[in-house]
Amino acid sequence: MFKLYDYQQKIVDETREKLRQGNKGVLIVSPPGSGKSVIIGEIARLTALKRKLVLFTVHRQELVDQIKNTFNKMGVNQDYTVVMTVGRVKNRLDKLDKPDLIIVDESQHSRAKTYIDILNYWQDVPRLGFSGSPWRMNGQGFDDIYETMVEGPNVSWLIDNHKLSPFTYYAPQTLEGFKKRNGEYDKKSVDEVLGNKIFGDAVSSYQTYTPNIRAILYAHSIEYSENYAKEFNRAGIVAAHVDGETPKNERNRIMQAFRDGEIKVLCNVDLVSEGFDVPACEAVIMCRPTASLVLYLQQSMRCMRYLPGKQAIIIDHVGNYVRFGLPDDEHKWSLTGRNSKGKVDAPDIHTCQYCYQVFYEWTADNRCPYCGELKPEADPRTPEGKKKIEQAKMIEIANRKVEKSDSLISIYEHFKAKKTMNIGNVHRPINAAIREKGVCSSAELNEFARYLGVKKNYVFRIYAHKY
Repeated sequence: MFKLYDYQQKIVDETREKLRQGNKGVLIVSPPGSGKSVIIGEIARLTALKRKLVLFTVHRQELVDQIKNTFNKMGVNQDYTVVMTVGRVKNRLDKLDKPDLIIVDESQHSRAKTYIDILNYWQDVPRLGFSGSPWRMNGQGFDDIYETMVEGPNVSWLIDNHKLSPFTYYAPQTLEGFKKRNGEYDKKSVDEVLGNKIFGDAVSSYQTYTPNIRAILYAHSIEYSENYAKEFNRAGIVAAHVDGETPKNERNRIMQAFRDGEIKVLCNVDLVSEGFDVPACEAVIMCRPTASLVLYLQQSMRCMRYLPGKQAIIIDHVGNYVRFGLPDDEHKWSLTGRNSKGKVDAPDIHTCQYCYQVFYEWTADNRCPYCGELKPEADPRTPEGKKKIEQAKMIEIANRKVEKSDSLISIYEHFKAKKTMNIGNVHRPINAAIREKGVCSSAELNEFARYLGVKKNYVFRIYAHKY
């Protein structure tokens, strides 16, 4: 028999009290890795003891197998439990016995039509939803599905009380330029930004920060996941790829080999975001940008399952931390929707250019809190930093002294920078550059036209006008 932690028992007790108060829908929120399946198992066990039927529904078959295993270990009377994927429940509504309690796992999905059809079919049956992060990209809330909410402890509390492992967060690169389609980043756009260099970068970061430990790598597509695995193996690091199309026996073999430490890097797309529990996994490598806070937390925290003395490592190649902050940030969850669709109020965050660790505050003397290096004048990994660096560069170009011996292009860049930064009275940088240069060869004027991307006659006319 499982003995629940105090915070887990508190969630169970508060949930049962909410139901006794007459609430038909209760949403239970507890972070990834906090033992959600144990809480579900205890509620199911207590309900089945009263010979009341529990219907537990999830969206993937792997999660069905996992919760059945938990129910067995916890001594749940499975004569009074039905565990099925949401699709199977929907197709058997008229064949299943009416449950006394419906439990929805990963209930951030419960706005989907299949879930709504099930809940509407048994409108009078009490329902419990479980989620680590009740958040949807479209901003919709859950107050028409659940009447009240029970919240467990936050991530910081779980780390401080040795229920989740502390983590170190690295951002060796912060790629940008991803474009969205239907709320999430478009595969084609991600392909274009990542290119082929990312495969070597992922291997390099593993070798630098997490050598010889088990890591889960999240890719944005099957093609890329397979290529990551090939690149790791080529570097002598045992890796494997799995996806939803991998035959079940082969997938189980690979998963077990990863658990046993025979495979060091497990590459996948979304397969091990939910319901995959390997406490010995110490690292996550994020190579998939996401606009979903739910997916970010599920993936980044997959290595934070608690083991004594463990320090989890999160390596972010795609700037997810810029969008969502760090995994232990506190969130104000609500049943009601959000006004701004898909947006998260992530606070300002920094990355050290020397050790690449991510943090919120520099020390009092402007040093990295981890490696002690001085804060740079501008951080090129942030939009603000890039803007400052570009402005400083433009000012430097604008203020430099130009000579007639300089190239026409170099002189033009000087006057263009002066106009851009509003330094001096420059109206037309091309005209100003030609006037400053003076006598030009035909070859230099041709080169200048090519640089500007204009027809050479345009430049020649200006030159003829000046001289």
